[in-house]
Amino acid sequence: MKKIIYTLLAVTLVFSACKKEEEEIVTPVAPLIVGTWTPTDALIEYSYTVTVMGAVVEEDAGTETMTSEDEDWEFTDVEFTADGQMISEGESNSYSHSGNVLTITDDEGTETHSCTVTSTSLTVIISNTEEEEIDYMGQVGTLTSTQNMTLNCTRQ
Repeated sequence: MKKIIYTLLAVTLVFSACKKEEEEIVTPVAPLIVGTWTPTDALIEYSYTVTVMGAVVEEDAGTETMTSEDEDWEFTDVEFTADGQMISEGESNSYSHSGNVLTITDDEGTETHSCTVTSTSLTVIISNTEEEEIDYMGQVGTLTSTQNMTLNCTRQ
């Protein structure tokens, strides 16, 4: 009886010690940005601060939501080509897209924006902060302005 139990244990160990064939792991491919995108809405957040001699003398902030139905809507379709060109309103600039970063290069320089791409939607967050010296009621002041725009698009 002991021989049968030891034999069964040995056989069990041999089969469990054998390496199973590894299954091929398929990594999902991230959706490509290549294609034509139509802007549908934009959320614009802005703020500015005027500082004179270290003291804040004026400030304001707000948000605005725009859609393609709004009279002031200025956004047009954008095409991202497989060869790295971004085409909008007949103008072509180069771009690169990696992960959640969209980099656009034109004659004025390079801009980097956060973005999210799925098979049907593209969201780009454009952030801009500027600081400039101004004349504020006869005194030297500093105007600091910040604008963040979240632009949502759908694939055509």
